[in-house]
Amino acid sequence: MLGYLAGNGYILTDDYLSADVIFINTCAFIEDARQESVNTILEMVQQTRAKRPRIIAAGCLVEVFGNQVLESIPGVDGAIGVHSYRELDRFMAQLFAGERPVFKNPPSETYHSLSSRVLTSPEHSVNVKIADGCNNRCHYCMIPSIRGPYRSREPRAIVNEINDLLVRGAAEINLIAQDTTAYGIDQPGYPDLSGLLEQILALDHDFSLRIMYTYPSRIDERLIELIGTENRICKYLDIPIQHSSDRILELMGRHYGREELQSLFEKLRRRIPELALRTTVMVGYPGERSRHFQELLGFIEKYPFESLGSFIYSQQEGTPAAGSEALVPTRVSRNRQRALMLKQKRIARKVNQKYSGTRLPILVEGKAGSIRNLYYGRTEYQAPEVDGITWIRSAEEFKPGSRVSAVIKAVGPYNLLAVKPVLLDRMPR
Repeated sequence: MLGYLAGNGYILTDDYLSADVIFINTCAFIEDARQESVNTILEMVQQTRAKRPRIIAAGCLVEVFGNQVLESIPGVDGAIGVHSYRELDRFMAQLFAGERPVFKNPPSETYHSLSSRVLTSPEHSVNVKIADGCNNRCHYCMIPSIRGPYRSREPRAIVNEINDLLVRGAAEINLIAQDTTAYGIDQPGYPDLSGLLEQILALDHDFSLRIMYTYPSRIDERLIELIGTENRICKYLDIPIQHSSDRILELMGRHYGREELQSLFEKLRRRIPELALRTTVMVGYPGERSRHFQELLGFIEKYPFESLGSFIYSQQEGTPAAGSEALVPTRVSRNRQRALMLKQKRIARKVNQKYSGTRLPILVEGKAGSIRNLYYGRTEYQAPEVDGITWIRSAEEFKPGSRVSAVIKAVGPYNLLAVKPVLLDRMPR
């Protein structure tokens, strides 16, 4: 959106108090995200009341609620859904003509890119989207109805964007989609994810490549081989399992069971011993009983993850799970989530001990505020925003985006402490 607006003569600013138009990108995946979106809009209305800029709700909240966004949230001047960004010029024209436009179109049949991006994240670590939408249709999830069916992005467009980012100084590329492992499934002429990775790795640049949001049953032999043998691919894999009980996975509409998960994780640990695994699980799903939750606790004990996130089931109108009467009380769900994360904290502290005393490459992200000689960054085993960080003690100054090799002196359940950093000219191969 920013790239499109900048290319059409609009001046971008990150100072919302001086803006004439403020776009607030919203989420509608779970109730907490919806509430956060609404609260952000109301806060922005309040803080800019003196100047009264035009405030626009954009994104998934509009796909769910449409005109209700304008009717129920005071101070909103327009709303545009995720499938309407290609009509931003018409939207802006109506907005400046004094109208209160609401644009909510159906998804396009193919992946649609607007223009070159304007990065709002640090240039050294960039997310690159390879697809949009989802065909999995898990029984709790609104993403297919919000984002539409799975649509792979044209591979040459992906490779070209990554090349441009690397030329501009990116050191880390994180591939994202609602399901990265489904890449190419909708387009017979496109490569699969492994084929796309090979095209990206053909670029003659020094960088690391991270794969996020993989679906367990689509991680095949070729992908495992590629991750294990290619040094530019991070030895890291994000695999949201959601649960480990066969009964709950069946109720969720997931296309695998506990046995398949066990086989996958045993294979991954055997084939790529240094691999760091991240997952996401859900507690309090309708029908989850104490024995199902205990199965989940036992599973993460037997098959430990370096990183694990959790969330409580959120009832979404229009999904198959929304009609269930076997709801788990909120208090029980919260207690289960608390117990799960306490167990994961102990597991992660133990798992992270393997890094103690080792020398690891670290991507420097910045300085720790006013604290002298302290920087922060991430190893290849830590993804941006969702995992922990590595603190680096150093009398030498490092710029964000530089790579150092340092000794891990102390470990915690989430963060590491590194000392004796040495600047690296190139990423270790």
